[in-house]
Amino acid sequence: MNESASFVRPKITVSQAVVWFLAVIAIFVMAKTDAADLLPRVAAISALAVALFATRLLPEVVTALGCFLSFIAIGAAPNEVIFSGFSSGGFWLLFAGLVIGTAITTTGLGMQVALRIFQHTGNSYIRVALLLALSGLGLGVLVPATIPRIIIMVPIALSLAKTMGYDIGSRGHVGLTMTAAVATNLPTFGILTGNLPTIIHLGAFETLYGVRTSYTDYFVEQAPINCLRFLALLAVMLPFAPPRSQRLSELEDPTPFTSVQKFLFIMICVAILFWVTDSWHGISPAWIALSLAAVLTVPAFGILDDKVMKTQIDVSPAFFLAAVFAISAVAQHTGLSTTIAEQLIPLLQLGQGSDLRDLYAVAGLSSFLSHFTTAPAAPAILAPLAGAMATETGWTIETISMTQILGISTPILPHQAPPLIISMALAQIPIAALLRVCAGLAVAVAFVGIPLTFVWWNYLGLFG
Repeated sequence: MNESASFVRPKITVSQAVVWFLAVIAIFVMAKTDAADLLPRVAAISALAVALFATRLLPEVVTALGCFLSFIAIGAAPNEVIFSGFSSGGFWLLFAGLVIGTAITTTGLGMQVALRIFQHTGNSYIRVALLLALSGLGLGVLVPATIPRIIIMVPIALSLAKTMGYDIGSRGHVGLTMTAAVATNLPTFGILTGNLPTIIHLGAFETLYGVRTSYTDYFVEQAPINCLRFLALLAVMLPFAPPRSQRLSELEDPTPFTSVQKFLFIMICVAILFWVTDSWHGISPAWIALSLAAVLTVPAFGILDDKVMKTQIDVSPAFFLAAVFAISAVAQHTGLSTTIAEQLIPLLQLGQGSDLRDLYAVAGLSSFLSHFTTAPAAPAILAPLAGAMATETGWTIETISMTQILGISTPILPHQAPPLIISMALAQIPIAALLRVCAGLAVAVAFVGIPLTFVWWNYLGLFG
């Protein structure tokens, strides 16, 4: 050994330190608690898994399998609960999205659409980013679920980035794909039918309290904060524009669509038609997407070859999503989520201050609990608490419902929103970049959006 060689101490990042701290706590909890006391054990495993997913210190599939095994080892829930994510529509939407996104890319359809967009935008990052953001927002009016919109928008954004010469991981690639992903998801919470969590939430309130919210009333009440989300997104994403020297000076001319591209385009249009009319025919968006994926994998159509599942599609993000759903399902099965909520509500001291303070408290608790589960699962925990919250604040059930949606629609960590997970899988978006964008938008909501909403709701008389 070379004695003159100096020992270099490895650097430990803040995220690594947090994960190791949670790991130590998890081990301590396992050692000190009784085997029959599931709540602290489930909490320790869930917190460690979420931290690992957020920091990516381990591959997602490793964390996911570890999460499944840990829940099985402590007997946290029946197997059908732990593995319920694999039977959920969200899991199959992600799986189908990976197949559809691969088809859009490998057939060149995404590139052809991108080149035609360039004919109107030119080689300008800002114009392309604005178009993607407006398209994602506009599509929210047509397609009543976020993940199908993500399946359409993100591959196009990826092709746009490639056409403009932005390599995977570059500022241009990250900026364009994140703009498409976030604009397609978060600002569309102002549209009643635009997101699955909203549909589930309002359905739960109708079941529990007989409260029905009209499309127009919902839009009017939620519009200010979602307009702010959209503007804040543009303010965050437009500075991602790379230096002009990194852009292409000449653009390729689009070529005529091939027969394969035409067939794929027609099939996607048919799927969009079914997604738009799902309230009429009642077919889940997941099964529509899965049907399209099944058609695309038929070798005879010439879209994807028979080895595509072995060579081109990485299904590990699907395990990631299934593990996130497992954390949510186990938390609900064991009563952990309800226990946390019941312990926290008295600490909020609702009704003992101003309406603005209560607005922050209810929205903040809703956001916290939605991170402990996921946005689609959060209504199952939050809706039963609305009655107690309404009593303590003096607000109506409708106002509590709208306030909880403010929290559900404000992710700080990407894992809270399955569409963002799918976007990372489809476009190879770095989680660190998406974390910064989510945190930035959450700060905008906290410091500007909620006060703005407070003023608007006062004008509408929601606190009366």
